Amino acid sequence: MKGKEEPRPCAGDRVSFEVESLLPTGEGAAGRTRIAGAFPGERVAARIDHVGKHATFATTLEVERGRAGRRVPPCLRHVDLKAGSCTGCGLMALEEADQRTLLREMLLAQHGLEVGEVVAAPESLGYRWSAKRIAYGGPGKLRLGSFMRGTNRPADMRGCLVDHPLIAAAADELAEAGRDLGIAAHDEERKRLGLRAVWLRTNGTQVLATLVTSEANEDELRRLSPRLMLCDGVAFSFHREAGNALRGTEATVLRGIEALDVNGTRVGPLGFLQPNPKAAEQMYDDLVEGIGGGRIFDLYAGSGATTRRLRAVASEVVPCESHSEGASNLAIEAETAEAFLARQTDAPDALVANPPRKGLGAAVVQELLRLRPARIHVMACGPAGLAKDIAGLAEGYRLESLRAYDTLPQTPHVELIAKLART
Repeated sequence: MKGKEEPRPCAGDRVSFEVESLLPTGEGAAGRTRIAGAFPGERVAARIDHVGKHATFATTLEVERGRAGRRVPPCLRHVDLKAGSCTGCGLMALEEADQRTLLREMLLAQHGLEVGEVVAAPESLGYRWSAKRIAYGGPGKLRLGSFMRGTNRPADMRGCLVDHPLIAAAADELAEAGRDLGIAAHDEERKRLGLRAVWLRTNGTQVLATLVTSEANEDELRRLSPRLMLCDGVAFSFHREAGNALRGTEATVLRGIEALDVNGTRVGPLGFLQPNPKAAEQMYDDLVEGIGGGRIFDLYAGSGATTRRLRAVASEVVPCESHSEGASNLAIEAETAEAFLARQTDAPDALVANPPRKGLGAAVVQELLRLRPARIHVMACGPAGLAKDIAGLAEGYRLESLRAYDTLPQTPHVELIAKLART
């Protein structure tokens, strides 16, 4: 006779779990349950937040048996989701060395990617030089923050410790000035147009702010701009489409500087900037090491950090970038990697790529197998996408080396440098 099945938990229940592994999202996993604030090897008591068809979501209430690397988080804003404040970075309750241990284990368990170590970032707090804050709140109630874990509810990020201090201060000043001026945030449900997000970048001494709005009326942004004394440059762009890919296609400078000089690279109001440039400099150097001379393709060239390095060692470098601002900085026409490769008839000696989180994708992989450059070096911010790309290239390339970098300490984000040689 079969034993009686255990009843499924309900939202609000308190349940104890033995945590088995770390998910790429930073949550601990116990069977089909995803537990925020829990790590492999721990036993925790958690509150069930939501019971879904494929997974149950929970939040740690009490650590009954913790990892040796457990610590009091440097940011003490880990509060209940209902309070509307940032709930902290996913791995912040662990010592940094233990964070990197878990990242290494997660890469192997979740993606089949084996690395010898996860290279530590130069700084573990105050390292983020690029941050995008969503705007929310009606007139006089403007706030800047991010979405809370597993929800579409916003959370205030005042006093964030991972953002560079100049960015954190500029964000607080902007929100306060917006409240004083009665500026309202965009709200899709209420069909209200307004400020959608603020994109803040710094080079360590200056701050460039890009205001992303759905409102065609520029007057309120021009009233706001002079109030932002902590920003050396202020620009705005329009973004009307739904969703969270908030960037806009063109930017208008309201006042001050038009671009930042970041380690010799020009970054404009819509230009790409690695969130952790100090760690990125190490990765860019690693990415181009071993390329050699000859004719090199530089895919997803962004603002030109890799192009500049390649030109120092290669006889010819051909960059490709799809975003108009980056392409303009490189003096090329904006073009997707797929279109760029499709019109090539001669193989380069080598190719480097820094694709988005989804990876190169099947179309680019097939073009690379057609062209067959001698070497392919990839800088990947999405381990899942990289794993698919390596598998797709396996019929013509072998993985020569794989290195991981802890580019965003306190979070589960990890970036990798993969170097492949033609077989």
